[in-house]
Amino acid sequence: AGGDRDGNPFVTAEVTRRVVALNRFRAANMYLSEIEALLFELSLHYGSDDLKAYNAEHVKDFSLRSRKFKEFWNHVPPSEPYRLLFSYIRHRMAATRDYADQLVIALMNDSSSASLPVADDAVFNTKEELLEPLLVAYRSFVQMGDEVIGRGRLLDLIRRVHAFGLAMVRLDIRQEADRHTEAMDCVTRFIGDGAYAEMNEEERMAYLTKILSSKRPLVPKNMPCDDKVRAVFDCFEAVAEIGPEFLGAYIISMCMKPSDVLLVEIFQREFSGPSGSTLRVVPLLETIGALNSATNVLGVLWSHEWYRAHLKERFDNVQEVMVGYSDSGKDGGRATSAWELFKAQESMADMALKENITLRYFHGRGGTVGRGGGPQHLAILSQPPNTINSYLRITIQGEVIQQDFGLPGLAIKALETYTTAVMKADLINKSVVEPQWREVMEKLSEVSCNHYRQVVHKEEQFVEYFRYATPEQEIGLLNIGSRPQKRRAGGVESLRAIPWIFAWTQTRLHLPVWLGLGASISQVFEDGNGEVLQSMYKEWPFVRSFFDLISTVLARADAHISEQYDKHLVPEELQPYGVDLRKKLAHTIEMVLKVTGEINLVDNDRVEKRAIEARRQYLTPMNIVQIECLKRKRAGGSSQSLADALIISMKAVAAGMQATG
Repeated sequence: AGGDRDGNPFVTAEVTRRVVALNRFRAANMYLSEIEALLFELSLHYGSDDLKAYNAEHVKDFSLRSRKFKEFWNHVPPSEPYRLLFSYIRHRMAATRDYADQLVIALMNDSSSASLPVADDAVFNTKEELLEPLLVAYRSFVQMGDEVIGRGRLLDLIRRVHAFGLAMVRLDIRQEADRHTEAMDCVTRFIGDGAYAEMNEEERMAYLTKILSSKRPLVPKNMPCDDKVRAVFDCFEAVAEIGPEFLGAYIISMCMKPSDVLLVEIFQREFSGPSGSTLRVVPLLETIGALNSATNVLGVLWSHEWYRAHLKERFDNVQEVMVGYSDSGKDGGRATSAWELFKAQESMADMALKENITLRYFHGRGGTVGRGGGPQHLAILSQPPNTINSYLRITIQGEVIQQDFGLPGLAIKALETYTTAVMKADLINKSVVEPQWREVMEKLSEVSCNHYRQVVHKEEQFVEYFRYATPEQEIGLLNIGSRPQKRRAGGVESLRAIPWIFAWTQTRLHLPVWLGLGASISQVFEDGNGEVLQSMYKEWPFVRSFFDLISTVLARADAHISEQYDKHLVPEELQPYGVDLRKKLAHTIEMVLKVTGEINLVDNDRVEKRAIEARRQYLTPMNIVQIECLKRKRAGGSSQSLADALIISMKAVAAGMQATG
């Protein structure tokens, strides 16, 4: 929260500043309690020469009486070197906390930049400044033979500082590529360089390269522009002001071309100055088209003289790429999304190996299978070779945070799951993907995508049916989204992936996950490759993971409930759509069972099957209540009690299905 402004007009530069300041205050508060505990514990009267020299140089520069503390606020015995050191660290951390507190108050009061507090010399500005005295203390314990003491609370604190820094959470900044294009177009028109938005990709790359080779300022001061463009410039100004110590990556959503990446680099340089530190820029490849052109985008960037030098100088030849599971699934269906993601990661990894670049993937998974969710252990092991490389970064959705990290025991188990999967991915031998397997997956993907798009994107009245048959239009009543439901006005293509998945989950049809899959499996069997597909399920972790997750979703589906939504909410002339979709669901279940060899869905996972059956009896009444609420609301009902009942029913179904979007 506070950094992702993609489609959310409420995430402004001021919001980002406030969130960063608040996190900084929270981190300082937590560190301060640990530092005070160490000050109380470490009463040793001896230490290494390096420790004493450090104390002599630094501790004398402040007064112990400058602040009131819980312990040793008046006097620290000079014969206790560790307490002297930690009194110094405490003094600086207290100054850091107080500065962050003043900053939060000033930002919450919408103070101008001129009235913001100024940090004094005692404030910690980087985690290295905090680590320096902590490591002096740790090395002293080791040198003096007291390593067992150093490996206690002190080492825990050092590890926390390494992990969380002074920021506690480094915010990623995320914005849509088109917003940057609009801002640049405003600049080029104002300075007389034409319309940037109307340039083709070759012209854009040439123009941006020319700017990168120049040292002159690009954005004129007091340039007239609309609020959307001003918001983009305000964001880059805030990024330059806050800096990489408290921010993570700059993610470009809907990134389609190399120029999208260079443009962000130019804006960062413009606002931070030639010698200023900038954030790493991460292209988000989230549609089928973007995944298909992934190697072209990276190839052009890595062959660009300025970008390659920048990548080496600033980031030691480490390139991060975010792959999106949500929009690719909405674009072409789950089967095509999964296969295109696999191929894109594989081809990008091969290219990075040839170019001597370390490629790191940021997996933009959602909580549901339709958005790349599911058991992470199997998902990690099913990744292509050379794509994990001891590094894993993923998004974790709201309700998944609670499910996996809500209790200490759950958090430890979840972290163990991630850690062991990453280690196993590097240690075990990868399955050899036979050429025939690739051919089968290509056919599966092609047929599935064609059937999916035929229904979702080409059927003239499908969107109308979708809006009648699901609570899509009422989802906005729920105060759970991080952004509006749509990127712009339009049909399914304009709808964001979360409400698209959420709406079908509520009706228990789960259409985005399986639509097109039944027809594609049938085609594979008709082509005589059914046994090959069954072998792939047994021997290829990628295929096994895919079908096991699909089986779980199909086991949660309920055609009878979906039929009730149609019966009470959908006009009679549109109801044949629902009849046809439920036939496709039954056919898909039949074909999936044929691949997995199960008698019933989820027979291979008895625990999951028992959980689904246990929840089913409680879900049905909630769906019936929701149907009645939707019926009354669409008939003109406007009472608050009706709206509350509808919201509760949606939350109840989401909880029972263990999925929002």
